[in-house]
Amino acid sequence: MRTRNCRHRKPGTLAIGLAALWLTIGSALAADQTTIPVHSQGDTLVAAKADKQNIQVKINTHEIQIGKPSDARPSVIESNCTYSKYPCSIVDRIDIIVNGRSLYVPRSAFCDLADVTTATINVGKRVSILRLAGGDGAESFIVTIEFDTNQVKRRTLAGGESGGQLSEDTRYHVVVLN
Repeated sequence: MRTRNCRHRKPGTLAIGLAALWLTIGSALAADQTTIPVHSQGDTLVAAKADKQNIQVKINTHEIQIGKPSDARPSVIESNCTYSKYPCSIVDRIDIIVNGRSLYVPRSAFCDLADVTTATINVGKRVSILRLAGGDGAESFIVTIEFDTNQVKRRTLAGGESGGQLSEDTRYHVVVLN
């Protein structure tokens, strides 16, 4: 085995350069987005901090048995399962906390979601986005839930194979009752 002697550089220059690069990339990623896998059962916590915002999202799921991958797909599907995961994983609840304040998350933002595989938080100056991806192939989807420091503002859904074309776009408004 042959080794190279790199004496032409000052000792530690490479290590310092790599450390600086890692800190720069790591800070950019932490400030921009955080992506994690979503557990098929129990709580998944996703957190991001940037632009004076501290965001925490908890996604609660449970599994239901839908057979085996070798079973024929039923002609009538009686759940939100995409049949891309066995057992199926249903989203029961999403909690969003911004700077220590819990936001109201409408059930329509998550009640039809199943087999979610990843969650990403993109922190923006005015609006942040929770991106949920799941399913597989023709059953794949991408859901975005937009929110600010006060409320959930919008939910969109696009098919994973549709090139990002929206099939649903829901807007949420605060209604004050007198």
